Amino acid sequence: MPSALLAGWVLAWAGHGVALALAAGCALVPLALGRAAGTPLLAGGPLLVVALALVAGARAAGGRTYRVVTAGLLVPVLAAALIRPVAALRPGLLLLAAGLVVVALAGAVRALPAGPRTGPRLGAFLVAAGLGQVATVLTGLVATATAAASFPAWQGGRAAAVPSWGWQLPVAVLCTAGAVALLAPRAARPLIGVVGGALAVLAAPAVAATPWPLVLVADLVAATALLLMAVARPRRRYLTVLVTAFTAAVLLGHALLVGCAAPGGAGAVLAVLAALGPVVAARGRRGRGAQPVVAGVALAVALLAVPAGAAVALFGLGAPPWWQLRGATAAVAVPVVAVLAVRRHWPDLHGYASTGLAVALAAVGLGPLALVAGEPVALYAAAGALLALAAGGGVRPGPAPRAVGSVLAGLALLAAAPAALAVLLDLPVRPWSGVPAVEPAPGAGRAGLVLLLLGAAAAAYAWMAPAPGDRAAADAPSWISRSGDRWLAALAGLPFGAVALPVLLAAAGAPWPVVPALVFGTGVAALLLATLAGPRPAAPLVLLPLWVALTAPGLGGLVATRAGTLAGLGVLVVAAAVVGAAGRPAEARLAGWLSAVATATGFAVTAALAGGLPLRTSGFAVLAVAAVTLHAVPALRARTAGAPGPAQPAGGAAAGPAEAARAAAPARAGVAVGAVALEAAAQAVALLALLLTGGALRHAAAVCVLWGVVVAVRVLRRSETPARRWALAAVAGGSELLGGWLLLAAGGVAVLEAYTLPAAALALGAGLLALRTRPGLNSWLALGPGLGAALLPSLVSVLAAPDAQPARRLTLGLVALGAVLGGAVRRWQAPVLLGTATLVPLALHELARGWDLLPRWIFLGLGGLALIALAATYERRRRDLARLRAAVGGMR
Repeated sequence: MPSALLAGWVLAWAGHGVALALAAGCALVPLALGRAAGTPLLAGGPLLVVALALVAGARAAGGRTYRVVTAGLLVPVLAAALIRPVAALRPGLLLLAAGLVVVALAGAVRALPAGPRTGPRLGAFLVAAGLGQVATVLTGLVATATAAASFPAWQGGRAAAVPSWGWQLPVAVLCTAGAVALLAPRAARPLIGVVGGALAVLAAPAVAATPWPLVLVADLVAATALLLMAVARPRRRYLTVLVTAFTAAVLLGHALLVGCAAPGGAGAVLAVLAALGPVVAARGRRGRGAQPVVAGVALAVALLAVPAGAAVALFGLGAPPWWQLRGATAAVAVPVVAVLAVRRHWPDLHGYASTGLAVALAAVGLGPLALVAGEPVALYAAAGALLALAAGGGVRPGPAPRAVGSVLAGLALLAAAPAALAVLLDLPVRPWSGVPAVEPAPGAGRAGLVLLLLGAAAAAYAWMAPAPGDRAAADAPSWISRSGDRWLAALAGLPFGAVALPVLLAAAGAPWPVVPALVFGTGVAALLLATLAGPRPAAPLVLLPLWVALTAPGLGGLVATRAGTLAGLGVLVVAAAVVGAAGRPAEARLAGWLSAVATATGFAVTAALAGGLPLRTSGFAVLAVAAVTLHAVPALRARTAGAPGPAQPAGGAAAGPAEAARAAAPARAGVAVGAVALEAAAQAVALLALLLTGGALRHAAAVCVLWGVVVAVRVLRRSETPARRWALAAVAGGSELLGGWLLLAAGGVAVLEAYTLPAAALALGAGLLALRTRPGLNSWLALGPGLGAALLPSLVSVLAAPDAQPARRLTLGLVALGAVLGGAVRRWQAPVLLGTATLVPLALHELARGWDLLPRWIFLGLGGLALIALAATYERRRRDLARLRAAVGGMR
């Protein structure tokens, strides 16, 4: 294009644009004022002329896009030119006029040829959208006012205020819907019809004062028709089905709000929902696309409507709130049956039905917390958990009912726990305070019933098989997901039943000792089951905490009398012995035997005190327990050693000696550890028996002597090893020695040798026996302790005591001399050196005592003679001393 021509083209279009802009600005003034050329009819004329000029310019020299835009702008300008006179002359008819103009313009645009229709069609859409927004907002205000007129609820409702322009609103809505339908593609017309019809139904009460029942009926009829239309024919278009169903849901929600004016209205809506849901579900489940979803949601809402309708019906009959909640709870049985039927006949909708049932169960289970004060939430929650379980129909329910049932079961347990714990914690009493007064425990009956229901639910759930396709059950351990196991079912319900029975008895005011005895017996039975159950992983996890929780309060309640205390301790002794004899694994047996020893000791002490005997007398009963324990260890070791080893694999070859030895090694180690533990326990119990004698020396001496005899008898058993015999003999000798000392002390004996010589004799006897059985043993280890006990205390007494003690000095010298001679003969170093170490100080002591009894020259003469003799035979004496040193060094 030449530059001159281009410049002219640019200037022309610029001038055209400036002129049109100025003209449009001037044309807007009469449109805003509503009058042109002195009449309102021409208020939009100037702007329409500008729009026509714009269209003419586009047709003359513009491109396709420019022509489409200008043609599209012409339609809104024309609409404004037609509506503005009505607004100025008849403002009360503005809404009707707008609707007629919109539908007329849509019809005119529809009549245009396909080519030039694009721009006007967009403009008509813009006009229809503007009016549609206004109509939708006004319809929402009318629907809100209609629903608000029904509140406060159940007061009969009132007529909503009707605006002066209200009769035009349905017409405007329908005109707008018709205009959009004329302009939209054929596929969108069903959606437009659905939305427009629903808005027209909601806007209808604006025509005149409409009673709420009529509004209710209109909403229900329209919603029913829409739902049935949504599932009437198989449709692939998701949007059509979803919009239709959503619109019907809006109408049903509005109907429910309007129905709150009276119980009959709300009940009618709920009844329609309950009846319409199965029909929609039956038809929609065979459809395509979103129709099965609509069917499932309709079925779930129908199940929710049943208990809600029951509650509203009872309210309408004047029943109190608690009966309304009870009626709703009872009505949940209908959804449960429905879920079972759906699972059998419509398995594709089972998830939706289960979800609806779960919501209903949550509502009735939590109802006492949110709606009705004073009702027992525990019973409602437990009933909800059982109903959730019943929805499975012999198998475990789906995820939604299972989750809600678990929450309700936990809520029921939390609600019942305070009363149950109060019963258990009130059982312990002050020992031997007498039979306590018994009164019925408040709230315990309800708590016990709830626990029984929860126990039944837990047992039933453990018995049921997992639902098909349940991933949670597939991923769980086998002992959790396994079904049909009577042991697992009983184990699941046992804790609840074990607590529920005593709680119910306490609620009934059962006399003492029924409740504590039942609690204590249940705890002991739980312990026995846990230890005798064998390889059952779940048993210890459930039974051991139950034993801990029940045994202590039960025994605390039995100690009110002496007989009850002894009976409880006796049962513990028997139970511990049973665990020790037959418990599994080996650790349980060891713990059982040790517990049996401890409880038997407590029983012995308690029995003596219950019989009015002093505490020091109970030491003999405790000593009897120690004796039985000590002599039971060999029998236990022999029984365990003779037990069969691990079973061979089926069909496999027998293991060789090395493999059998390795397999039996842990068992032997466990037996050895158990035997050592029991023997240590026996010695500890014997020590306790000694301590119980207190300051009674003769009782303590008797205990020591008897224990020495018991241990000595154990030494005589053939199966004892030499090392064990030595240890037992040492314990027996020490016990007898201690008993003798205590007897001497009780008799007031003050002679030192009366205490040291028995100990020395015992040590020397053991040392001589050791020298005979162990040839390589040193005499210092074997005889040193005994000789030291025999010689050194007497030597210290001789050297330190102020009195002469001639008999003790003479006897000590003879004994020391005999030790030297005996040691020299037997070539034992310890007697020789210890005897010499005693004789030398004793000789010096005698020399010191005789210093003043003889003339001094005798000592000087003897000393001189000794020096002369030593000097004359010095070399020989040196050789004699070396031989003596060598001889003593060669002794053992």
